[in-house]
Amino acid sequence: MSFKHPEPLSGACFYRYHRLTKHTVEKLLASHHHLDWDNQPDPFRRYAGAPTVDLPDPSYICPVSFFQGLASTLAGQEPAGQELAVPAQEGDLGFLSHLLYYSLSISAWKELAGTGHRWSLRVNPSSGDLHPTEAHLLVQSAGDLAAGAYHYLVPEHKLEQRAKGEIAQQLWQALGRRSDCPPVIVCLTSIFWREAWKYRDRAYRYCQHDMGHALAALMLSAGTLGWSCEIAGEFPDRELAAWLGFAGSDEQPSLLLGLRPAPLRASTPENAASPGGAGAPPASHRESEGAAGAGPAFQFTGKPNQLSPEIIRYRSIDDVHASTVLTPGEYRARSGRALPPAGGRLPGITACGAEIEAVYEPAAARSGWNVHRLVRARRSAVDMDGQQEMGLRELTTILVAATRGFLADFQRPCPWKAGGTCGHHLIHLFLYVHRVREARQGIYYFDRVGQRLVPLVFADQREAARYFSCFQDIAADGCFAVSMIADFNTAYELYGDRGYRYVHFEAGVIGQWLYLSSLALGYDSTGIGCFIDDLVNQHLDLPAGFEVVYNFTVGRAVLDPRLTTLPSYSFPDPAASTDA
Repeated sequence: MSFKHPEPLSGACFYRYHRLTKHTVEKLLASHHHLDWDNQPDPFRRYAGAPTVDLPDPSYICPVSFFQGLASTLAGQEPAGQELAVPAQEGDLGFLSHLLYYSLSISAWKELAGTGHRWSLRVNPSSGDLHPTEAHLLVQSAGDLAAGAYHYLVPEHKLEQRAKGEIAQQLWQALGRRSDCPPVIVCLTSIFWREAWKYRDRAYRYCQHDMGHALAALMLSAGTLGWSCEIAGEFPDRELAAWLGFAGSDEQPSLLLGLRPAPLRASTPENAASPGGAGAPPASHRESEGAAGAGPAFQFTGKPNQLSPEIIRYRSIDDVHASTVLTPGEYRARSGRALPPAGGRLPGITACGAEIEAVYEPAAARSGWNVHRLVRARRSAVDMDGQQEMGLRELTTILVAATRGFLADFQRPCPWKAGGTCGHHLIHLFLYVHRVREARQGIYYFDRVGQRLVPLVFADQREAARYFSCFQDIAADGCFAVSMIADFNTAYELYGDRGYRYVHFEAGVIGQWLYLSSLALGYDSTGIGCFIDDLVNQHLDLPAGFEVVYNFTVGRAVLDPRLTTLPSYSFPDPAASTDA
C-alpha cells in the first residue's frame, strides 16, 4: 500500500481529544490504574417518585431469520408474507414491550459459581458491560398509555412516567420536522461517568460506540415489528435537553428515533439525507426558533438516582462533548444539506493479488434460529479457541450484512448488490484474515460499495492483531479480525466536531451487525475497544485523517465453566425455547 499524506486535522477539537486518548505501549505498561469497586456506578437508572407503568409480558416471536429481518429493517418494510402478532398500527403497551425487550433489555444474568456474584447482560452490547446508554420514550396517546414522556426501567422491564401531555408533538414541531409527528419517539442518552469509571479519558469513545450498538438494536427490533425508524443525530443539544427534562442532569441526548408503522420511502439521493423526515425536506425552522429556546410547559417528575458515591468529572470528556454540541443557529444552518456519495474505496488501495467478489448467502443461516432468538442469545466472547475455521462465503456474507449502512440525517445506506446507487458512509473496513478457507492469511480491504475483498498483504497477521489489540489473544484466535477506520476528513468537512459522534455511531452499528450476522452463521464475536492506535494506523499505512476507531474479532468462543446463566426476568423468555 502507498498513500499520499495530507495535512492532519489541526482545527478539529475532537481530533485533539482523539490524539490525547490514544493508547501507546508505554502508556499501557506504565498505567497503575485500579478500579475503585466501592465507587462502581449503578448500571441502572431509576427515577425515584416517578409513577411506573407495567409492560405486558412479551409473547411475540418474529418467525423470520436474522438476514430476512435485517433486509426488511433496512428497506423500511414489514417482513414479507408474515402476519405480525403484535399491533403494527398503534404505539401501545404491547408494541413498546416487544420493542424494548428485543433491543435494550436484560438478556441474561451471569453468576460466578460459589461466590454469589451476579451481573446482567443485555441485548445491546456495551464496552465493559457498563451500559452508559439510557432510553426515553415520547409517546402520543395510544390505547391505555397516556401521552407523555417515559423512561425505560431496564431491570424491571417497566416504564417510568416522567411527564404527561403532548410533548412528542410539540417537540417535533419545535425541531422544525416537516414530517408528521411519529407515534413514538425514542431519545437515547449517554451517561459518561458509567464508562469513565473504568476507562477514564478514553470513555467518550466507548459511549459513542455503545450508542451505535443501541441504535442498531432498536432499528432491528422496530423492523421485526413492522415499524421503521426516522433517525436524527442533528438537533440543538441544550434545547433538547431542556425539553426532555435533562437540564443539569448527567444524561446527554445523543440520538432521536421517530418510529412509525408505515414504511419509510425508498432511499434516494434527494430524500435520504433530509433531516425533515421520510423523503421530505425540513421546514425552514423560522417558526420553531422561539419554541425550541423557550422549552416546553411540562412538569417532569422523578429524581434520578446517584450512580456512585463520588462522580468524577474528566475535563477531556467535557471538552470534547462541548465541541460536538449544536446551537439552534447551527442546527438551522445545517438542515436540508444533501449528503455526497461515499466515494468508493479509500484512496491508495492497491491489490497484491486477485480481488475476491463478495458472495452473499443468507440462506446459510443456522436452522431454527429466528431473529428474536438470535438477538436474545447474542453474547460477547471473552476467549476463543484459536482453531476454528470458516468458509470464504461465510466471511463475505457477514461483511455484506454488516456494512449496508442505514438511513439517517448523517448516513445513507449502500445497495444490497454491487453496482447500485452509492450510499454515504464514514467507516472503512480492513481485515486480518487468520483462518478462512479459500483465502490466504493476510490483510484485506473490504470495498463496501463494490462488495469485493481486496488483498493488500499476504502474511500471517495473528501476532500483529494480538499486539495491536492491547496484547489480547482473542484478536489472533478468531477466524478473522477487523479494524474499523474512520474518515475523519469527510466527517469534519461535513459535520464539524459533531462528526466525531457519527463515525463512532456508524462503527457501533457495524459492530452490532457483525455480532448478529456471525451468530446467525454459528460463530461468536466480540468488539475490542482497546487497541494501540498509531501502531494500527502505521501497519495499515493509512493517510492522515484516517484513524482506527474500533476493532472486532469473529471465531469460536471458549466458555467459562465457572459461570452460570440465570433468567433475565421473572416471566419466561418467549424466544428462548422456540425452534420456529
